[in-house]
Amino acid sequence: ARGGAARAPTTRTSAILPSKFRSDEREDESSVRQRREHQKELLSRLQADGQRRFAGEAGTDGEEARTVRRFESYKRETAIPREARSGRIIVDERADTVVLPIYGMAVPFHISTIKSASKSDEGEYVYLRLNLVSPGQGVGKKDAAQDDNGGASFVRSLTFRSTDVARMAEIHHGITGLKRDQAKREAEKAQLADIVEQDRLVQVAGQRPQRLGDVFMRPLAEGKRFPAALEIHSNGLRYMAAGRSGGTPVDILFNNIRHLFFQPCDKELLVLIHVNLRNPIILGKKKIQDIQFYREASDAAFDETGNRRRRIRYGDEDEIEAEQEELRRRRQLNKEFEDFATRIVDASNHDVELDKPFRNIAFTGVPARANVLLQPTVECLVHLSDAPFFVLTVADVELVHLERVQFGLKNFDMVFVFRDFKRTPVHVNTVPMKQLDDIKEWLDSVNLAFTEGPVNLNWSQIMKTVNKDPAGFYEDGGWAFLALDSDAEDDGSEEEESEFSMSEDELAESESEGSDDGSVAGTESDESEGDYDDESESGEDWDELEAKAKAYDDKRPRTGDPPVESAPAKRARKR
Repeated sequence: ARGGAARAPTTRTSAILPSKFRSDEREDESSVRQRREHQKELLSRLQADGQRRFAGEAGTDGEEARTVRRFESYKRETAIPREARSGRIIVDERADTVVLPIYGMAVPFHISTIKSASKSDEGEYVYLRLNLVSPGQGVGKKDAAQDDNGGASFVRSLTFRSTDVARMAEIHHGITGLKRDQAKREAEKAQLADIVEQDRLVQVAGQRPQRLGDVFMRPLAEGKRFPAALEIHSNGLRYMAAGRSGGTPVDILFNNIRHLFFQPCDKELLVLIHVNLRNPIILGKKKIQDIQFYREASDAAFDETGNRRRRIRYGDEDEIEAEQEELRRRRQLNKEFEDFATRIVDASNHDVELDKPFRNIAFTGVPARANVLLQPTVECLVHLSDAPFFVLTVADVELVHLERVQFGLKNFDMVFVFRDFKRTPVHVNTVPMKQLDDIKEWLDSVNLAFTEGPVNLNWSQIMKTVNKDPAGFYEDGGWAFLALDSDAEDDGSEEEESEFSMSEDELAESESEGSDDGSVAGTESDESEGDYDDESESGEDWDELEAKAKAYDDKRPRTGDPPVESAPAKRARKR
């Protein structure tokens, strides 16, 4: 069903066709036709939904309006350092302020108002130039700050001269260090802007919590990795990361888990439970959106070559036994992790649902730096085997555009456009062209509209245009400009058929004209046949031709007859 579970198309692994029957070809054509009709329906639904969502809504250019920020270095004049009253430049690190002497007065400038500082030597003097932040100074939008007070005057730069080289070098070093520390604090503040404070973990009282022992966590909380236990509590999970400091607990609440994945160790080196969070958390000093708990499928601590049985006899039986032992160990690991993941779902009262990747419809691509295996699930498209992890929620995607789809290329690219237009589209590059049909089938089965084109597009400019006026974008046709290349090839036959369509009256007229033309053509053909008969009568008949052929054969020498007398004459002439 379209709205139900996703169908699982089989990925072709051979160039040999599975069948040569015409009925199978007709079934493929019918499925392609149904997919095409369904995609048209999804695109029209997207158009209607976009017009309804952005009706009467004013757009933005994707960037917030920048205003001149106001800072307060000191609340009272007496708080200014006393050294500044002597007409010297003072760098006050406690207040993040540089006090400058201007006309004999100590004027404080917050470090955020200083854009840059430069020092130059000219002769016996040293010049210190301070560039200040002011509206309209930069040519780009990054520096296009606006001021609420239109009549205010701004100083753009200040230059100081001195003969004390060491003093000016110390001031320049202090200003650059203060500016660097301030930029670092601003970056940390911006990184923690979307951090939501979680509730406290309620531990299980009166009984031992359910545990999954000897598992590792990625990413690491500290420098080295140590195995620890993952516990299930009343409202979340706790992982006690072991380390030199004695262990740092990592708490994950059920209300902050968006997706929970279990990936078995079949054809993989790890068996794992992956947690995708709704709101990121701070782990160490980093912001984390995905946490993974895993165990290696191959036991490196078990030595299969040093036991006594191995030394006594060696052969294929030992290898078969080792393979069976490894398969048994992998099945046991899969069962242990899957049972624990099911217990997590039960403990959350099914607020968290367990999802599992479908390896049989997986495809390769480059979402970040390396070519990895991307596996669809019921709700997502994921890569969980290696870092950086890739988790893309299907419900967040508005449209998928397939780029570089043309004859002669071995790979194509995928672009996922989100329903939140302020999010940057996600690119998955270098997808094999042989998996194009399977990917289209999967996208259609999960009700994702897709388009295709022969070239790569400038998506930063496209999204900038969409965010500027989303209502006008949908009024002008929305994503229909992407579907032009897709419909050109698919609907070519339909356009050709529509060119020759005619009404019943035109059909009757054409039949009458055709009958007249047929009579004329018939007379012409009769005349041509009469001419042919005249020409054939003027020629020789078959009896005469046979008599001539027989006479010609009689003149030729037969096999076994004596040579003719003309041969010695020819020999005499050669002498």
